Amino acid sequence: MLRVLLTGFEPFGGDAVNSSQETVKAVACDEFGDVEVLTGKLPVSFKRAGVAICRLIDEIVPDIVILLGQSGKSDYIKIERVALNIMDSSKGDNDGYAPDEETICPYAPPAYFTHVPVKKFRDCLIQRDIPAKVSNSAGLYVCNRTYFAALHHIAKTGIDTKAVFIHLPKISDDWPVERLKMAIELIIKSIK
Repeated sequence: MLRVLLTGFEPFGGDAVNSSQETVKAVACDEFGDVEVLTGKLPVSFKRAGVAICRLIDEIVPDIVILLGQSGKSDYIKIERVALNIMDSSKGDNDGYAPDEETICPYAPPAYFTHVPVKKFRDCLIQRDIPAKVSNSAGLYVCNRTYFAALHHIAKTGIDTKAVFIHLPKISDDWPVERLKMAIELIIKSIK
């Protein structure tokens, strides 16, 4: 059985909800046959999110980690190819911490690339008229920090797990939770 770890983030920036966590909750209610989907909720915290995702990976030992995050200004789904070894933000996280061009891990490479088929994921969404693209920057906020932590942990431990980060638009009339849920379900089904 294929094991998928699907994570989303708590609300941040004054929003009452986070589209990533609402999507995780919606997907968690479904059955996927020979795919087991386990879920987690991550803090919007530069210092705590990396620890939390590594703990979940160690506990679950998934075949693939799908990290979801909210991209407030996007009107399409972005499948992230790269995680950078840097964090920078003029606005603080939920703990009030605002790093200024800080290296995440001094003994790690400058970036990690995912080993999942990002174009395949994008194409399976576009074929169903869901706007999507491959992105080469997950930003420098907590999303990138968490993605880098996951990919570094996988590389460091040598486990046979892959990880990808997917940015979702905010929940809106154009992007109701049901549409976001359908998009992630299509990606999960395309993994087989």
